[in-house]
Amino acid sequence: MRIRRFALAVAGLSLVTGAAAAGQASAGVQSEPRPSTTLGHSAAQTPQTKAAAAACGVEVGAITAAGINSGYGITATKPLTVSNFAPFKLFGARTSSTWYGWRTPANIYYYAGFVLQGSNLYAGAETYKNGTTNPPTTSSKKLGAGWGGFTALTSSNYYVAGTTRPHLFLYGLHTNGSLYRYSVNGPTGPVTSYGSAAGYGSFKSITVISETVGYDTILATTKAGALWTIHLPVTAPLKGTLKAVRTTGFKQYDKIVASRCSSSTLLTGFDNTAKTLTVYAMSKANGSKTVISTIGSAPATHNGLTHFLYTGSGSLSLIGE
Repeated sequence: MRIRRFALAVAGLSLVTGAAAAGQASAGVQSEPRPSTTLGHSAAQTPQTKAAAAACGVEVGAITAAGINSGYGITATKPLTVSNFAPFKLFGARTSSTWYGWRTPANIYYYAGFVLQGSNLYAGAETYKNGTTNPPTTSSKKLGAGWGGFTALTSSNYYVAGTTRPHLFLYGLHTNGSLYRYSVNGPTGPVTSYGSAAGYGSFKSITVISETVGYDTILATTKAGALWTIHLPVTAPLKGTLKAVRTTGFKQYDKIVASRCSSSTLLTGFDNTAKTLTVYAMSKANGSKTVISTIGSAPATHNGLTHFLYTGSGSLSLIGE
């Protein structure tokens, strides 16, 4: 079963333009890209200004220690425009991959949200009846045990009719210093091993920024605060090509979340200790020459310990490298 995703964003222009010396950022958000619409979350919203209506955006879920899920609709204006999603009881999770959504005439669905509870892997789901009714109906399915050593998850969902690559990959960092990849057959499995590689013990947070027929690219932070890309061909064995994007500056983030804005990437970092979120505009990844521009910071008011991307259409697959 393949997962089709509804379009959450339509962008007309690139988020980042130009390049600065030594790869430092100088460009801002352009005026045309439209933000992602808030679909399935009916919380009280911050009124949308003209600037907010013209900027790219991202939807992020936030799960607390008590298993309450809420989140943010973030628009890359200056200052940031942040709306809060209404909280509801979900389930506890120490890390989560992306949740993919699609709509029918009556309902909105989010599936394939792979979460870790202790040593168990689950597939989570949310159903919003009549489009935006809150709270949603939630469910989960246990996919397996033995996941206690995994510390971070991310996923790619490349869907183009006629392609033969496994469309849904789940990636995980393990305390043994390895990166693992799994092929997932539909939103609730089964989950099949698709290779692993050693040498990733220094990494802390991972998020997919590119998903193509031939490769995925992960953007990763290290425990020391560096930012790297990991280019991973979809063929076995798993073998990544690593490039340093920044050597410092990202240590404070417990989770980074990437979303697409036209041909660029909107990157959001979550600092659980300071309870803040910071948004960056990022050009196509090109090692240290990558342009990264700070858009702004805002309070992360939901006290989330786990943050994850809500995303939509496969036609908006990530193309950050």
